[in-house]
Amino acid sequence: MAQEYSLEGLQFTAGTPRVVAEGVGFCWYPAIRRFSSGELMIGYSLNPDSNENLVNVTGISLSSDNGATWARHCDVTGLSGRLDISLPDGTLAGPNQPFKPDPPGQWRSFVGHYGRFEQGGQRYTVELWGTRIEGLPRDVKPHAVQSRTRWAQLSPFRDTIELEPGRLMSTSYMTFDGDERYSTVVTVSEDEGRTWHYLSTVCGAEAGAGAREGFCESSLVRLEDGDLMCVGRMGGGRDQLLARTYSSDEGKTWTPIDRLPAWSVLPDIMRMSNGVLALSTGRPGLFLWLSTDRRGEHWEPFDVMAHHNAEMDSAHQISPGKYGLEPITREQYRSVHHDFDQPDQTTSYTSILEVEPGRLLMVYDRIPYGWMPVPTDAEVRSRILQRYPTFALPPDSMIPNERERIYILEIDIERQ
Repeated sequence: MAQEYSLEGLQFTAGTPRVVAEGVGFCWYPAIRRFSSGELMIGYSLNPDSNENLVNVTGISLSSDNGATWARHCDVTGLSGRLDISLPDGTLAGPNQPFKPDPPGQWRSFVGHYGRFEQGGQRYTVELWGTRIEGLPRDVKPHAVQSRTRWAQLSPFRDTIELEPGRLMSTSYMTFDGDERYSTVVTVSEDEGRTWHYLSTVCGAEAGAGAREGFCESSLVRLEDGDLMCVGRMGGGRDQLLARTYSSDEGKTWTPIDRLPAWSVLPDIMRMSNGVLALSTGRPGLFLWLSTDRRGEHWEPFDVMAHHNAEMDSAHQISPGKYGLEPITREQYRSVHHDFDQPDQTTSYTSILEVEPGRLLMVYDRIPYGWMPVPTDAEVRSRILQRYPTFALPPDSMIPNERERIYILEIDIERQ
């Protein structure tokens, strides 16, 4: 049942998770997006978390009623990257992995596939090597072991800001040759995301000294005063707080980074229609962080995992892993993903979307065996979870046996 909560300056209601799709094997890393024509789409990975995958497959589910019901589930190939550019014609488009150097022999210009979901998700197309990234200021480090799906340590990331009509901004993180940590750069496009030109460096490797990985997995938001804020991951674990930086000149320059109280992977940030800044993240745990001030100076956490476990029965409980919230070593952090006795049961890769004024949807996953695949004969399956009020799935969409599952939960947020 729905539960009411209060945080400083906020009153909100969180619903009960609900199944919207299911599968076996890998089923994780979810994202939720909206077409300009109104339909919603959840995409999630069906692949191992590896740079050497021989095949990459994405599962999708669609909703035409703001997430009340989900149908038309299918698996697609060739679209393993982000598709977060919502075009006026009802298309979701964007660049896709893999990215390889083009022309060969240099490491500052890359090409990747360009994907499109059209007609509210009813049709998808892949333009082979239809995306370019150009003008990077330094050589990107090649992968030590290159494969047919990974050439370089380069990852265009999600969130696209429209600076002005027809001019898009996004971020990519990469390891430049000679560095040990990531750098994040801003690129801009004026052809619907097919060609991206380097604009500036948001955070270089030197600014990430002391962090495990450096600034990466970034998310962009336009603030109420017009400035841009970029929030990024600095590593993994409770002691690896997220970092952020501001730009007041449309991304040409960025302030030195500072730290947020939130941690630790894939921050997804947005400014809601009521002015509230919402940020989803976690590891350990799953959290929604909320801020009511214009520049996100003060944040209040909502423990999504605790709410989930209070709402769901034992078959759906999520454990943050044996190390909980205390600081841990890098070796411990990596081992907990593959610990069968007490694995970290969620990637903490989350995604949020405001579907109506004050109404937020959040997606996240449950992986009962950690980063290992779910055996096909297991009684407990991994689940991708999205939060929404309780509704029953249509009978013909249910499968009797336990499977990996996608859920949905709604959070209604009001300012006091």
